[in-house]
Amino acid sequence: MIEKLFEGTVYYDFPSFEVAIFSVLLSFVLSTVIALTYQFTYRGDDFPNNFFQAIVLSAIVTSMIMMAVGSNLAAGFGIIGAVAIIRFRTIIQNPRNIIFMFAGISVGIATGAYGYSIAIAGVILFSVVSILLYYSPYGREIRRSDVILFFEELTASEERLFGAFCEKYMLRDQRRTAEGLRRTEYIVNLKEGVSNKELFAHLNAIEELKEVRVEPRRSIAQL
Repeated sequence: MIEKLFEGTVYYDFPSFEVAIFSVLLSFVLSTVIALTYQFTYRGDDFPNNFFQAIVLSAIVTSMIMMAVGSNLAAGFGIIGAVAIIRFRTIIQNPRNIIFMFAGISVGIATGAYGYSIAIAGVILFSVVSILLYYSPYGREIRRSDVILFFEELTASEERLFGAFCEKYMLRDQRRTAEGLRRTEYIVNLKEGVSNKELFAHLNAIEELKEVRVEPRRSIAQL
């Protein structure tokens, strides 16, 4: 039976129980591989277990929907209408997370359409490329933080402010507040081994600066 399933392109208008079980189980196995790849290449302190589960479960649900709809156009429009009723309010800020979620859904589409060879080949290549990118220069974690400074007059030079703590810095905004203070915002890339607390202590010790605040920002582009 397995050999028959992988022979070229096979499509079932009404899949048998064995074919349906095989498709769902394959979507589960392949989506688990994608989720484990995401876990292996994840950079951060708190691993999102819910997102791990979402990758696996989305593939299974998508595979079931694809087999249920088949070539029935009316059923397809019905599924679209049902999904349109649901409001997804979860915001995914990291584009990489969106790609992994889409990879899980793609596995479900491929297995639900009985494209088993496509699903297996795609997951293998996707996982290998993800791991290669993880070890490439594009996969290294870049530490960033927004530094927002409040002061009346700037007498300290930028070199004195950031020289010993930051690799790069850029003036992002400068304006006067209603109280007459000049509000200045810098975007900086911290040097290796430097923490936000160390930078805050350094800036707070400078008498010319008032209302110093250091905020981590992970969503900004690299300088």
